[in-house]
Amino acid sequence: MLIRSLLLLGTLAAALLLSFIAQASPVMAAGTSSPWQEPAWLKLLHYEPDRSSASGYRSAIHDAAFFLSPSGATDPQAEFEATRQAFARAPGANVDEHAQCLFPARFIWISQGAGPSAFKALECTAFNAWNRGNRIDSISLVYATGYLGNPASFYGHTLLKFNSASESGQSKLLDNSLNYGAVVPPNENPLRYMYKGVFGGYVGGFSEVEYYFHSGVYGEVELRDLWEYELNLSREQVDFVVAHGWELLRREYTYYFFRKNCAYRVAELLEIIDGLDIIPAARFATIPQAVIQKMARGTLQGQPLIRTLRYHPSRQTRLYNRFFALDADERAAVRTAAEQPERLQEVLGGAPGLAPRQRILDTLLDYYQYVREPDQGMADINNSHYQQVLQARFSLPPGATELPPSRQPAPHQGRNPSLVRIGGLHNSARGTGLQLSLRPAYYDVLDSGNGHIKNSVLAMGEISAVHFDGRTELRAINLVNLESLNDSVTGLPGDNGRYWKLKLGAEVDNLACSRCLVAQAEGAIGTARRINRHLLLGVSAAGMAQENYQNSGHMAAKVAFFANMNLGSSYSGRLQLNQHRALDGDQRSRSGVTLELRKALDTHLDLRLGYRRDRAEEAMLSLGYYF
Repeated sequence: MLIRSLLLLGTLAAALLLSFIAQASPVMAAGTSSPWQEPAWLKLLHYEPDRSSASGYRSAIHDAAFFLSPSGATDPQAEFEATRQAFARAPGANVDEHAQCLFPARFIWISQGAGPSAFKALECTAFNAWNRGNRIDSISLVYATGYLGNPASFYGHTLLKFNSASESGQSKLLDNSLNYGAVVPPNENPLRYMYKGVFGGYVGGFSEVEYYFHSGVYGEVELRDLWEYELNLSREQVDFVVAHGWELLRREYTYYFFRKNCAYRVAELLEIIDGLDIIPAARFATIPQAVIQKMARGTLQGQPLIRTLRYHPSRQTRLYNRFFALDADERAAVRTAAEQPERLQEVLGGAPGLAPRQRILDTLLDYYQYVREPDQGMADINNSHYQQVLQARFSLPPGATELPPSRQPAPHQGRNPSLVRIGGLHNSARGTGLQLSLRPAYYDVLDSGNGHIKNSVLAMGEISAVHFDGRTELRAINLVNLESLNDSVTGLPGDNGRYWKLKLGAEVDNLACSRCLVAQAEGAIGTARRINRHLLLGVSAAGMAQENYQNSGHMAAKVAFFANMNLGSSYSGRLQLNQHRALDGDQRSRSGVTLELRKALDTHLDLRLGYRRDRAEEAMLSLGYYF
């Protein structure tokens, strides 16, 4: 079963690496004379190059209702002519079913070329209600940081928020949002999910919901920070994107996890604006953060593409910020109240004034919202504790406590997601050599930065090779390498330092052997605790399944101790000690040590010094380039 699973994951990794090498194809050069050959028309219909089509194009949308010509999915000219004819027809009993109302962005574009009097514009009730009576005056691209609880959200997520004009009087949480995702059956098997997600086994599409839903799910439940990038667009450009968003609602695409995912489709929707270019080219995958980075560097009509940036911290981030803004006595009071809720009034009575009591209660409100279990509903005891704190807060005079200014670096300021590394090494059993590593995405413990999950690992398709004595051989193939860690920042009850790890791939059995790549699967759980802002300690227990190399056995257990070190934005390190014990076979037990130190040279370069001991000792100095 292990070998079959690894073969399946090997196929996925092969697809990932092949797509990494592949280059993006151009859509169509500008300067064509026929309207249906214009880039704007091709973008509105989402035509993509297709050699099997007579026209050379095929729409990415499979929904027949999206086309007005029977051959519209593959014939841009026929679809253009059918659209013009449909716009000129008189409306029927239900005006919302007229082509102008179904495809308002096409109507805007064709009318601009044909002249304002070519068609009689209709009043589209449904579309006008959706675009808030034409009160949407700006558009934001919202980035949610990564979430290791769902494979589709490992790399973060992007969606569009349509901001209503201030005079509408509506809360910004009630603004419309447009979200792209896959339609996945409930309780889908993880391997099946990965396979179908990579090879296009799911239907994808855009859906609408008021923004408060995403704010609640991402920020309050999944504890993901949200970054809102408001785009510097004219009112005409905003109207054009909103109109096309209406056209795309509930249309069917094929969903691809790596390239044509949420980040790609959302960016593609924005790129119907002439001159806007934010989809990263020539990448194995469309990483949401890479879209944000390109957008931040971009301009439109000579102006920066981003107008404003707003940060919306998650419930967890707000708790941590608020907790560490307290003085020592106030932190002790919060800890006492959290450990012994029945002493809340006693704790408040000991606070020296109104402002400290307000700060203590506001911190406890965030704390109980953070530790509660939504699945338990009212059965969760934290709900009653929350009500008690809320009642105490309402009994105080009005007065808000402000969160300290966030020092969280924005995602667009981070490094690029892919990494190539070359290093010189010396192995006590094999001599001096070279190592080359390629990590298509995304980060490890030492280089997790802006928009990444701290002290965690997310890497897929990582390959390492070594060169000794004129011979090159594979050192490791990591199909999936995940580590998730909540480092128990506050130490309050329920703020647990939970740790888990999943690793699938192949590695050399030990550092002394040659051509000894062994397929492995490892799962681990553990706990960690932050000692101070520079040091985090953790311990884990793992189970491993592997190929039986030289009768080393198929099953093993491993216990590891790790220390993560962080000395500012430029220096980081990790020390790991592990004890490996085979559960069958002849090789019963062995220990290992790994130490790695990193110095960030700039956004694109870093230097690492490493030491490993596993049947042989090895030291390496390497230079990494992020691209």
